[in-house]
Amino acid sequence: MGRIKILYIGMSPNFGGIERVLINICKYIDKSKFEISFLIFKGKKVCFQDELEEMGIKFFEVTHRRENYFKFLRDLKKVYQENDFDVIHFNLMSFDCFERIVLANKYSKAKLIVHSHSTPISKIYKKTQILDKLGRFFTKKIGYVKIACGEEAGKWLFGEKEFLVLDNGMEVEKFRFNQKNRANVRKELEINDSTKVFGHVGRFENQKNHKFLVEVFYEYQKLDANCKLMLVGEGILKKEIETQVQELGIQDKVIFLGRRDDMEKIYSAMDIFVMPSLFEGFGIVIVEAQLNGLKCYASTEVPGVTNFSKNVEFISLQKDAKYWAKKIYEENVQRNENAINKVPNKFRIEETVKILSEIYEEK
Repeated sequence: MGRIKILYIGMSPNFGGIERVLINICKYIDKSKFEISFLIFKGKKVCFQDELEEMGIKFFEVTHRRENYFKFLRDLKKVYQENDFDVIHFNLMSFDCFERIVLANKYSKAKLIVHSHSTPISKIYKKTQILDKLGRFFTKKIGYVKIACGEEAGKWLFGEKEFLVLDNGMEVEKFRFNQKNRANVRKELEINDSTKVFGHVGRFENQKNHKFLVEVFYEYQKLDANCKLMLVGEGILKKEIETQVQELGIQDKVIFLGRRDDMEKIYSAMDIFVMPSLFEGFGIVIVEAQLNGLKCYASTEVPGVTNFSKNVEFISLQKDAKYWAKKIYEENVQRNENAINKVPNKFRIEETVKILSEIYEEK
């Protein structure tokens, strides 16, 4: 009997939660049992592509839907028809990309898995809202395994239907606080050890609420001048946030790090993690930050299940930036290096891969 052939759909060029979960799965899954491949768009190099190729993982390219819709459909049909996949695993934030599911159901005999990674996003993206409604209509009679990264993410995509909650697993020990990493990163970035560093990791998109985050930091630095804001990530709104920082006159206090592949080191250089997201399916970075011992401040839109260390304080976005800043300043937080010892097994990538492997192997 040959290896089980799995096609993953949902890996993008963005350095986000889905991408990090998928790379972790690929690192830990038993490749003697499973043959892994990814569906990607032509001309768009995805996150971790070089690393995945080194693992021997295949890539199937299709035309982007926005470039040529009918060629996109023909390419999809060809990939499904010409490859005998056993499992097609869709990683979604909504049903806006419904064609991939519809054509897989029609042209492949594979087991279909739909994996929800977000809470409602249609309240922000009108185009997504329309496509999502279409997608729900066209996929409602298709049979597939339902998985979600959290309760709210599952309810968002599947409604009252039964689904499996599978927490996003990660390489836990990798994120343990390291004093040497702290010293090296701060030296690289010319930050004194006494400087209070705010940290955030996420794409520069509406969801992550960078504009409000910068406002919070702007108010905080009025209370404590010896501080910096470290922003990790890329995205379409980066230029807008850079302009905001310039207009507020705090460019000497804000560090745009772009994409980093050494986040375990970067967390150690931070003192506080702030995540004022407008919505989150899970929020893998806030778990990573806790593993590193950081005190975290998050919006109430971030799922409470992420607070394994009891070191996350959830604040409503109804409160203004001054409220957030004052609260953070008055608490004078300290790192909790023992938080990592409290992490539940469900947040370990080994457990995630074990459960997924059982699903893939089920007839």
